[in-house]
Amino acid sequence: MSGYIRKRSDGSWTIEASAGFDPVSGRRQRTYRTIRGTKKEATRALAALVAQIDNGTDLEPGRVKYAQLAERWLSHAGTRVRATTLTRYEQLLRLHVIPRIGALPLARLRPAHLQWVIDAMVEAGQSPRSIIQAYRVVSSSLRQARRWQLIATNPAEAIQPPRASRPNLQIPDAADLSRLLNASEGSVYEVPLTLAVASGLRRGELLALRWRDVDLDTGRITVNASLQWHKRRQRDGSSTKELVLVEPKTDRARRGISLPRFGLEALKAHRRAQNERRLALGEAWIDKGFVFDRGDGRPIEPDTFGHAFVRIASKAGLKGVRLHDVRHGYASTLLHQGVHPKVASEALGHASVAFTLDIYSHVVPGLQEAAAQALDDALGNRSAVKLPSSE
Repeated sequence: MSGYIRKRSDGSWTIEASAGFDPVSGRRQRTYRTIRGTKKEATRALAALVAQIDNGTDLEPGRVKYAQLAERWLSHAGTRVRATTLTRYEQLLRLHVIPRIGALPLARLRPAHLQWVIDAMVEAGQSPRSIIQAYRVVSSSLRQARRWQLIATNPAEAIQPPRASRPNLQIPDAADLSRLLNASEGSVYEVPLTLAVASGLRRGELLALRWRDVDLDTGRITVNASLQWHKRRQRDGSSTKELVLVEPKTDRARRGISLPRFGLEALKAHRRAQNERRLALGEAWIDKGFVFDRGDGRPIEPDTFGHAFVRIASKAGLKGVRLHDVRHGYASTLLHQGVHPKVASEALGHASVAFTLDIYSHVVPGLQEAAAQALDDALGNRSAVKLPSSE
């Protein structure tokens, strides 16, 4: 937060502090106070006001509207969550929440108003996942309002959001993955896609790989970062985006993966080709150490790769398959081939084995049958059970 002091004609001072940006219009919001006394006293008052804005205590209970709370909460959340998460929060509030309840004072906000937001999203055809996310964002903002002592109770606690539906995953099988690789042959995305198939990396993890993360002797790669867009807000209310490397969210996401031979051989050939290109470009090469680059050493933009994959999938006759579905294909192929779920879970960077099985056990045909067959192979030589005589 920033602030200014201006002297008034009557000898008093106006202190002005920035209170962030309106989540709908994007305009800067400011808080003003009039201070009588010396400039030193005005300076101390400004510092106190900025501190109050930072912790939410400058807001006056009974007069605060939800839109004001939402903007202040977003500024607070921005210090605690990733840029992509904050962008999603802003989107949900701007599109679905603020237009409906933004003008309501917190003191008048009731569970019925929040139910109206949910019902309107349902009628508009929003997915259950988006509705649940919107509910959680509103609930979190109101919990913070309670901590800031702006409200006595959180009206979101009286709402029951819809249940999350299990996503209908499109899981390409081994034959589909082979068709995708064939369709990418000769393109600049052939090797990135090959590595995606060989490792199950997320898009951001794949594009964040640097050669220092790759051991071409052992065929092992290490996930240390994810390449993501970061939105930076300017003082005039505008925003700019830049590609940044973000550390993994959890320790399990920071992991090592052993590549199959076809993935390792593709990387070795790619390394040789990239070195030749680097030497040919000379000073025009921007050495960032990325494994996959756009031609001059700079990283490939995630959306660019995503759009290219749509074309590759269409060419392969797999229209509708997403780049992230390749990761699902990797996981299901491992499980089909009898790889232990714990090993698959670690390779995927999941939080737990239970999470992996919850996602894939119901969509991988044959796992239950295979389990039954395994028991039959182990115990099937037992003779029929002899029932006790009724005599």
